[in-house]
Amino acid sequence: MYQEERLLRILTHLEEQDTMTVGEICAMFGISRDTARRDIVKLTESGAVTRTHGGITLPRLEQKIEAYAARLHNEPDGKMRIGRHAAKLVLDHDMVFLDVSTTVQCIIPHLKPAHATAVTHSIDNACMLADQATIQTHLLGGIVQPKTRHLSGYSTLDKLRDFQFDKAFLGAAGISEAGIYYHYEEDIYMKREIVSRSRQTIVLADCTKLGHTHYYRGLSLSDIDILITNQPLSPELANAMKANHVQVIIIS
Repeated sequence: MYQEERLLRILTHLEEQDTMTVGEICAMFGISRDTARRDIVKLTESGAVTRTHGGITLPRLEQKIEAYAARLHNEPDGKMRIGRHAAKLVLDHDMVFLDVSTTVQCIIPHLKPAHATAVTHSIDNACMLADQATIQTHLLGGIVQPKTRHLSGYSTLDKLRDFQFDKAFLGAAGISEAGIYYHYEEDIYMKREIVSRSRQTIVLADCTKLGHTHYYRGLSLSDIDILITNQPLSPELANAMKANHVQVIIIS
């Protein structure tokens, strides 16, 4: 079993059991203590878990919220430049979807259409959009996810099916030649439904996402139309984008 698969199963176990020891990890996968410790280091460094005496646990709610807030300050200038450019793509009377993403969130202060409609499942996006008099905002309902401050679940996905979008602005946890990656399994179903309901799909990603994968591959490069980023792509990634007819916009 690959390390990525073990890490996913460990996180699933922690959602149900709260804590896990090194010995339990060894027993679950039939691996050595050294391998188990390497898995723990990987999870700890990514911020997915915190260490306890003899094992690991999921971060406290306060830590999760702080971690999300901290992402707003990663590449702040790059995110804001990307958002400013993306906002220019929103035209009068457009129906747009705005994803749960700190980079997508940077679109909102720069929106200037005479009238448009925005749909989102992000609590923060909805609060910011409420200050935009020319934007009619739909907040999709569902179960509140405190870590990322968004709503999810069957009701969210079901309500999404009521809309057809001119443009969808999506974030990403990672982008490689193989596609667009996300943190959670539920993300991939949401993203695929959004893409199926959008005339144009635009991914916003700062340079920290380029050339990296994550737990779940949600989209193929052929699913998106435009990538807006703040750093030139590697030759391999640039060629993959070209092969899939993705327009790449680099904001310097």
